[in-house]
Amino acid sequence: MSLLDGAVEEMLRYEGPVENGTFRFAAEPLEIAGTPIERGDPVMVGLTAADRDGERYPAPDRFDIHRDARGHLAFGHGIHYCLGAPLARLEARTAIGTLLTRAPGLALDGPPGDWLPGMLMRGMRNLPVRW
Repeated sequence: MSLLDGAVEEMLRYEGPVENGTFRFAAEPLEIAGTPIERGDPVMVGLTAADRDGERYPAPDRFDIHRDARGHLAFGHGIHYCLGAPLARLEARTAIGTLLTRAPGLALDGPPGDWLPGMLMRGMRNLPVRW
Protein backbone atom coordinates (compact mmCIF):
# COMPACT_ATOMS: atom_id res chain seq x y z
CA MET A 1 0.00 0.00 0.00
CA SER A 2 1.38 3.42 -0.94
CA LEU A 3 1.58 6.39 1.42
CA LEU A 4 -1.24 8.02 -0.55
CA ASP A 5 -3.43 4.91 -0.22
CA GLY A 6 -2.68 4.80 3.51
CA ALA A 7 -3.46 8.51 3.83
CA VAL A 8 -6.82 8.10 2.08
CA GLU A 9 -7.80 5.17 4.30
CA GLU A 10 -6.70 7.03 7.43
CA MET A 11 -8.66 10.13 6.38
CA LEU A 12 -11.73 7.97 5.91
CA ARG A 13 -11.21 6.35 9.31
CA TYR A 14 -10.30 9.52 11.18
CA GLU A 15 -13.03 11.84 9.84
CA GLY A 16 -15.25 9.91 7.47
CA PRO A 17 -17.83 11.63 5.28
CA VAL A 18 -20.82 10.06 7.03
CA GLU A 19 -21.13 10.52 10.77
CA ASN A 20 -24.02 8.16 11.48
CA GLY A 21 -25.56 5.21 9.70
CA THR A 22 -29.28 5.10 9.03
CA PHE A 23 -31.57 3.93 11.82
CA ARG A 24 -31.75 0.21 12.42
CA PHE A 25 -34.21 -1.60 14.66
CA ALA A 26 -33.23 -4.19 17.25
CA ALA A 27 -34.27 -7.67 16.13
CA GLU A 28 -34.16 -8.94 19.71
CA PRO A 29 -33.61 -7.54 23.20
CA LEU A 30 -29.97 -6.81 23.95
CA GLU A 31 -27.70 -4.68 26.08
CA ILE A 32 -24.89 -2.47 24.79
CA ALA A 33 -22.48 -0.95 27.31
CA GLY A 34 -25.04 -1.33 30.09
CA THR A 35 -27.92 0.18 28.12
CA PRO A 36 -30.89 -2.13 27.59
CA ILE A 37 -32.40 -2.13 24.11
CA GLU A 38 -35.77 -3.76 23.54
CA ARG A 39 -36.87 -5.61 20.41
CA GLY A 40 -38.01 -3.03 17.84
CA ASP A 41 -36.18 -0.08 19.45
CA PRO A 42 -34.49 2.24 16.97
CA VAL A 43 -30.69 2.15 17.06
CA MET A 44 -28.37 4.58 15.30
CA VAL A 45 -24.83 3.46 14.50
CA GLY A 46 -22.19 6.15 15.12
CA LEU A 47 -19.77 5.34 12.29
CA THR A 48 -17.22 8.00 13.24
CA ALA A 49 -17.32 6.88 16.88
CA ALA A 50 -16.81 3.25 15.87
CA ASP A 51 -13.75 4.24 13.83
CA ARG A 52 -12.24 5.75 17.00
CA ASP A 53 -12.56 2.49 18.96
CA GLY A 54 -9.36 1.99 20.95
CA GLU A 55 -9.84 -1.78 20.92
CA ARG A 56 -9.72 -1.78 17.11
CA TYR A 57 -7.20 1.02 16.45
CA PRO A 58 -4.28 1.77 18.81
CA ALA A 59 -4.17 5.50 19.68
CA PRO A 60 -7.41 6.05 17.72
CA ASP A 61 -7.44 9.85 18.14
CA ARG A 62 -4.02 10.19 16.48
CA PHE A 63 -3.95 10.71 12.70
CA ASP A 64 -1.38 8.24 11.31
CA ILE A 65 -1.13 7.46 7.59
CA HIS A 66 1.18 4.53 8.40
CA ARG A 67 -1.45 2.62 10.40
CA ASP A 68 -3.46 -0.21 8.89
CA ALA A 69 -6.84 1.56 8.75
CA ARG A 70 -8.53 -1.15 6.70
CA GLY A 71 -11.84 -2.26 8.14
CA HIS A 72 -13.05 1.25 9.00
CA LEU A 73 -16.75 1.99 8.65
CA ALA A 74 -16.59 5.17 6.55
CA PHE A 75 -18.54 3.41 3.80
CA GLY A 76 -20.75 1.31 6.08
CA HIS A 77 -20.65 -2.46 6.41
CA GLY A 78 -22.37 -5.60 5.16
CA ILE A 79 -25.54 -5.14 3.12
CA HIS A 80 -25.36 -1.40 3.84
CA TYR A 81 -21.85 -1.03 2.36
CA CYS A 82 -21.60 1.85 -0.13
CA LEU A 83 -21.57 0.64 -3.72
CA GLY A 84 -19.61 3.74 -4.71
CA ALA A 85 -16.73 3.10 -2.27
CA PRO A 86 -14.20 2.04 -4.96
CA LEU A 87 -15.01 5.14 -7.03
CA ALA A 88 -14.80 7.40 -3.96
CA ARG A 89 -11.36 5.96 -3.11
CA LEU A 90 -10.17 6.50 -6.69
CA GLU A 91 -11.48 10.08 -6.67
CA ALA A 92 -9.80 10.77 -3.32
CA ARG A 93 -6.44 9.34 -4.45
CA THR A 94 -6.64 11.33 -7.70
CA ALA A 95 -7.70 14.62 -6.06
CA ILE A 96 -5.29 14.47 -3.13
CA GLY A 97 -2.40 13.21 -5.26
CA THR A 98 -2.96 16.01 -7.79
CA LEU A 99 -3.27 18.63 -5.04
CA LEU A 100 -0.01 17.52 -3.41
CA THR A 101 1.77 17.49 -6.79
CA ARG A 102 0.54 20.96 -7.79
CA ALA A 103 0.87 22.56 -4.35
CA PRO A 104 3.77 20.76 -2.61
CA GLY A 105 4.09 23.43 0.11
CA LEU A 106 0.42 23.28 1.07
CA ALA A 107 -0.04 23.95 4.80
CA LEU A 108 -2.74 24.90 7.25
CA ASP A 109 -3.02 28.70 7.58
CA GLY A 110 -5.00 29.20 10.76
CA PRO A 111 -7.50 27.18 12.72
CA PRO A 112 -9.85 24.96 10.73
CA GLY A 113 -13.44 26.10 10.46
CA ASP A 114 -16.45 24.49 12.06
CA TRP A 115 -18.04 21.33 10.76
CA LEU A 116 -21.14 21.89 8.68
CA PRO A 117 -24.15 20.39 10.40
CA GLY A 118 -25.67 17.52 8.53
CA MET A 119 -27.43 14.28 9.23
CA LEU A 120 -26.10 12.36 6.26
CA MET A 121 -22.97 13.90 4.68
CA ARG A 122 -20.61 16.22 6.50
CA GLY A 123 -17.70 18.51 5.80
CA MET A 124 -15.92 21.63 7.00
CA ARG A 125 -17.34 25.11 6.52
CA ASN A 126 -13.84 26.35 5.60
CA LEU A 127 -10.23 25.26 5.83
CA PRO A 128 -7.66 28.06 5.46
CA VAL A 129 -4.54 26.90 3.63
CA ARG A 130 -1.45 28.47 2.02
CA TRP A 131 1.19 27.29 -0.44
